[in-house]
Amino acid sequence: MNKKPVIGIVGRFDKEDEKKGETKKIGIGEYYIKMVNKYGGIPIGILPTKEAIYNDLAPKEVGPLTEEEKEKLINVISLCDGILMPGGNKWYEHDEFIAAYAHDHDIPVLGICMGMQLMGYIDNKYSNASTDKTYYNQTERKHDQPGVNYVHPVKIEKGSILDTLLNKEIVNVNSRHNYNVGHVNNLKIAAISDDGLIEAIYDPNLTFYLGLQWHPELMDVNGNDMENVIKEFIKKASK
Repeated sequence: MNKKPVIGIVGRFDKEDEKKGETKKIGIGEYYIKMVNKYGGIPIGILPTKEAIYNDLAPKEVGPLTEEEKEKLINVISLCDGILMPGGNKWYEHDEFIAAYAHDHDIPVLGICMGMQLMGYIDNKYSNASTDKTYYNQTERKHDQPGVNYVHPVKIEKGSILDTLLNKEIVNVNSRHNYNVGHVNNLKIAAISDDGLIEAIYDPNLTFYLGLQWHPELMDVNGNDMENVIKEFIKKASK
């Protein structure tokens, strides 16, 4: 029996439940789970290890991770062959710890939307550059369009990981974000939107460390060309 790679998906907070006053939850979007299952991975959740109700707290209101809480996270990460950092509305220190640990230990990572922004933040933080987490979109196009299949084209950078996987100069993508990665330092740019925003980043020195500003799990449902990207992520996690 072939061993299938275990893909840890970081849990996100459900703002809709929060608004409705219902039981506060940390969950994982079903399309992420479906995507991992479809391409041969085994999805598991990576959840916070701090004793806190995160839906009640802004990131700055949560205290720093203790060594014990970090060790608990490492225990879960050690079960994973790859990590999927999904989209969301806010991240906390444990998200930064997971992304940084995966980078430092060359664990394959696919970051999506906010997950990519988190990867960009870690890159800038390591480089002692600007530590702004993200930049508010300042272009004329409305990038936050949930439910729209294709919002704008992106230009694939020659020689990048996406150039290799997609073999295309232009790809039309969905878009549902108000913030973006303003610049990178050690990471490389793999795609740029036609209005100049960074749309994909990666580390060419690692097995697989790729962030996408769009949502491939939804594009895959619509039959677009994200299949090779997702397959490569799962393949690299299998090694």
